Amino acid sequence: MHTIRCEIDTEYRDAEALADLAWCWLVEGAERLEGESFREVLDSAGQVEESVKKSVQCGPPGSLWGFLNTDVVSSTGRVTNRSRVLTRKNLPMLRKWLALDVQLAETAVYRLDDRGMPGEKLLRMGIARDESSRGWVRLSAETSEASFEPAAQARMTELLRDFSQEVDPSYAQVGYSLSLGRTEHEERVGPPLHSMTLPQSRRLLRGYEWLMVIPREIAAHLGGGDGIAVAGDFHRVETLRDGAVLLQVTPEFDGFTGEAIERTWRLLRPALRPGMPKRFRDSDPVGPPSRIWYADIA
Repeated sequence: MHTIRCEIDTEYRDAEALADLAWCWLVEGAERLEGESFREVLDSAGQVEESVKKSVQCGPPGSLWGFLNTDVVSSTGRVTNRSRVLTRKNLPMLRKWLALDVQLAETAVYRLDDRGMPGEKLLRMGIARDESSRGWVRLSAETSEASFEPAAQARMTELLRDFSQEVDPSYAQVGYSLSLGRTEHEERVGPPLHSMTLPQSRRLLRGYEWLMVIPREIAAHLGGGDGIAVAGDFHRVETLRDGAVLLQVTPEFDGFTGEAIERTWRLLRPALRPGMPKRFRDSDPVGPPSRIWYADIA
């Protein structure tokens, strides 16, 4: 089963702004995406607190279980992990941790398997500052492809839109989760690490997908929202507050194939890093299907 990943990249501003943003994303965002399940976990009385530290049964088989997790950097540079089971009584601990120098913070909801261990991932929200690119913040939300039906797609679309309105992203997308947090364009064209593309992400797009946010600088070169709308038959084109453009190519996630991918590539090719995409994963039966166009922009 593949994982669907929503991602928003933006510059780090300050610790206070990050703490407020992280709380909204990790708690309010999680409730918007998985409201009933998220609230059920918060109010659950059957979760085992030590299950976040030890390999023990997390709760009754088939029930919901979740966790809070942070990596905090001390004044000496040491990284300390702090985690709790996701319950309403533990939420104030997350708020307290977010006031510190946070490198990573997460909330997650799982369905426990028949052994009472984490099975299907219903939702995993994260906000991170990469060690090699500390000037940037990455918001992420992951769910299983099996649960990513049209209503869930609509909720994630509006979440990405609303948060992109607030943070002026250098890039954002919803697509399959790939290795090392890279987009498929980065994975197949390069460079090898996303930290090498973040500093240039307002000049060169990190990638492209079914749903994405084109940063304001690149959108302006493409003619803004109006220019993008007339350039192709896209399902939704919306200019956001700071001039970035939300682009939804097709009504549903599964429709981003073939001609829709080529049409998106042709629109965005002036802003993509040059190089012929490699086909190293096409024969992998367990990997997600490829969703980029195999041509060099040159």
